[in-house]
Amino acid sequence: MYRVTGYWRNNKVSRIFTDVYDAIEFKDIVDANYPLKVTFEKGVYPMRSFIVNSWNAVMNSDYNPLSAIPHTGTRHMVMQVLAWMWVIVFTISTGTWAYVGINFIAHSLILGAIVITVGTFETARRKPEYFGGLGRGNGGEHE
Repeated sequence: MYRVTGYWRNNKVSRIFTDVYDAIEFKDIVDANYPLKVTFEKGVYPMRSFIVNSWNAVMNSDYNPLSAIPHTGTRHMVMQVLAWMWVIVFTISTGTWAYVGINFIAHSLILGAIVITVGTFETARRKPEYFGGLGRGNGGEHE
């Protein structure tokens, strides 16, 4: 990974690139705007960010091409069908046909759990009052 940063008197512009040629091109663009200083750093992208971005590119339907499908349930079903397809591909490649049913169930449970977790987090973020009635009442006792 490469980070190019241009420094001006009151501004700083920084971008991260995976391709060295894109980084060089951006450095040339920054240089053309007469910055005070330009830095070109190699290997600055943390591994955690790479893993998160790779996960999002495949598994997060808000980032992958399935984001064009407006209905969340349809997106989930397409992701489920893709998961089943990969189960079949890996089952064929490893020759473990006896476990294909277990793999279908496991993938369904994992993807379902991910969807429920993400839905819960989104509800907590967007409508925290939804969870307001759970637990103890105003007097400290259970309702």
